[in-house]
Amino acid sequence: MLEYFKELCIIIKNFIKPTYIKDKILNIPKEVKKIGMKLELLSLLMTVIGLGFSFLLKLTNNLISLKYIILGIIIFMLYRSEQIIQGAFNIYETSERTKFDLIFDDELVYRGSVIVGKVKDKILKFDDKSKMYKIMTNEEVMNSIKNYLNNYWSLKLKRIFNIFEAISIIIMIIVAIITNDALPRNIFIILIVFFVILNFFVTTYININRKSFYKKHREYDDKQSIIKNDLLRVPFIVENDLDMRINKLQDALKDSNKNLKSFYKKMDVSRFLISLVESFCEYGLIIFFVLNIQIENVTLASIAEITATIVIVENAIWHVKRLGWKLDFNNEMVTKLQKETDDINLILDTYYKVQNNEQEKKIVDIINIKPFEIKYLQESKNDVPFTLVSNKDISISKGDIAFLYGSSGSGKSTFMKMITERIKLDKNIEIPSTNRYLFYDEKLKFGSLSLYEELFSGTKPNLKKMEDILKNLHLWDEIGSISKDVWQFMKEKKFELYLSNGQKQRLILAKILYFLNDGIDAIILDEPTSGLDSENKKDIDAQNVLEYIINYANKDKKRIVVISTHQNLDNLKNNIKKDYNIKEFEFVNNKEKSIIKEI
Repeated sequence: MLEYFKELCIIIKNFIKPTYIKDKILNIPKEVKKIGMKLELLSLLMTVIGLGFSFLLKLTNNLISLKYIILGIIIFMLYRSEQIIQGAFNIYETSERTKFDLIFDDELVYRGSVIVGKVKDKILKFDDKSKMYKIMTNEEVMNSIKNYLNNYWSLKLKRIFNIFEAISIIIMIIVAIITNDALPRNIFIILIVFFVILNFFVTTYININRKSFYKKHREYDDKQSIIKNDLLRVPFIVENDLDMRINKLQDALKDSNKNLKSFYKKMDVSRFLISLVESFCEYGLIIFFVLNIQIENVTLASIAEITATIVIVENAIWHVKRLGWKLDFNNEMVTKLQKETDDINLILDTYYKVQNNEQEKKIVDIINIKPFEIKYLQESKNDVPFTLVSNKDISISKGDIAFLYGSSGSGKSTFMKMITERIKLDKNIEIPSTNRYLFYDEKLKFGSLSLYEELFSGTKPNLKKMEDILKNLHLWDEIGSISKDVWQFMKEKKFELYLSNGQKQRLILAKILYFLNDGIDAIILDEPTSGLDSENKKDIDAQNVLEYIINYANKDKKRIVVISTHQNLDNLKNNIKKDYNIKEFEFVNNKEKSIIKEI
């Protein structure tokens, strides 16, 4: 019983003053707030009208008994018109609700997109199971933001009106008790108090079970995610592998469904109990009146009085039950907010760090990294963890060209993400780095807009500058062989169509070079020419591309250039060694460690 009382106190506290993150970036947009407040005010008005109308029948009887027949008939007609008035309100409310939902959803997506655009690939979430930091995917970030804002905005819009509605219901019950003449007040009070206690008990019971449900639901979701990930990524060694994983997925789904059915069964039974008691109270009142009235004393006035009292009791019970629903719904939203709180705090913290870095960009002339030993960032449950080690200081200065060599999986990409602040593997390790960089890796691609729009990113295009870059990357002629008008081709076509992998790589590199400016201290290229190697002699020479990129990006010796590759670059190094200081780092796999050695 103590557990129920504590839970009830939490539910009421959440109803009066819910706990949520207060941050200006989470504020409700004006358009959403304007329509939302109108809807909640309309809902409150409909509640007050409904409560008021429940007394009209009693007022009709009093007026008629005082010989105000015409006025009594008018009030009675108003009482009968409640459904018409409520129907008119419902039609308007439905229209406004549809408009509100569309605007609300659009604002959620817009707000989420703005935040994700700033924090993508930068949010590191510590996993207690693997004891490593993982990058939150853009989908995870967007879902967290949308889920949080959906509940947060709803709570903010509803809170004050919910309190007003609760107050109006309490006032209605007090007035009903004071004005009641037909039913003994002790019975009336006991009836209402009993129903209030029952509603609060049911609401508390549902919320206690909801917490248990969500806890188990997360466990089953984790199990399903692991198996689904394996089904998509892990090759099957023997035929039994597929059956084994499918069977495990089926078992996890059965457990999840069992948990789901159990919770909703308890919720349905609880609400059915409320409805049953509600019906019992109403019919019990009728029976009470029938058993306690003398047939010879029955008059039209006494029947009207009984009817009016039953209407008031019915409305009181209905609105008490509605208040119970609101308490339950409000607490569910608060529970969902609490689930997302840690992630939202992490997202906001990263967001403001990015904002501050953008405002306080400092020129970086040198990247110094002290000796370190860190675990490789595990990005999925199927990645094999290893340790990346540097036993000596690593120093890369302005004007240097640094080459990173090593087999796939030796840690080159992890190292490059470290120096560009895309990952941080241990809170105790500080690696000085620059946020004034452009970064290329093989995963980069254009979006769903045209090649032209993606290439110039909505800025006023300098066609001559881009044409020169495309020609030096041997793309202009290649696209020209497909279409007579290169720019028209780019305006009509999308990234995933018509271009080879090598052409896609060079198009992304062209965009990086085009937007290179004095605000960039470092250009980091992770396997920039991996798709350009071929036995076909007509294909562009990868080393020529790299040489052009280096000369274009660092001709004034003001930048740091870091290139990761597994190719032989002897010719390139011979061509540029007179003009640049070359540094070479080899990533050597040694059992479960990958050691960085400067050559």
